[in-house]
Amino acid sequence: MPKPTKVELSRAERRPWAYAVVRSDKSRQNESHDAAQLDELAERLGFEICGMLAADSDAEFSQLFASFELSGISALLVPSVLHISGWMAVVRDHVDVWTLDPPGRWPRHCVPGTTAAFIPDTGGGR
Repeated sequence: MPKPTKVELSRAERRPWAYAVVRSDKSRQNESHDAAQLDELAERLGFEICGMLAADSDAEFSQLFASFELSGISALLVPSVLHISGWMAVVRDHVDVWTLDPPGRWPRHCVPGTTAAFIPDTGGGR
């Protein structure tokens, strides 16, 4: 059996990618506190954060969320649902959404138009 190539090894060892969003106008704490908490959440869940948007509005959301599937991103991490208010259904067409408040996962819609229920975080990994 041939040895795996370097590219095959890096794909096998790579953690799933997540993106993080922090809205400064929605944060209860400051942005750096929220970003640190999202880094900890990603580590606990086994995600690698490949990017983080710190913004004071949702002006950039449309293009960002539309890019997730083609970018290989499988999750969005946010401090709370307020940070993506009005965008939850759109985002869940592309990825799972993990929130710190309430702690848990809003699963990706498997079939467009159907909504999967919120899954509370029990402290374990994905």
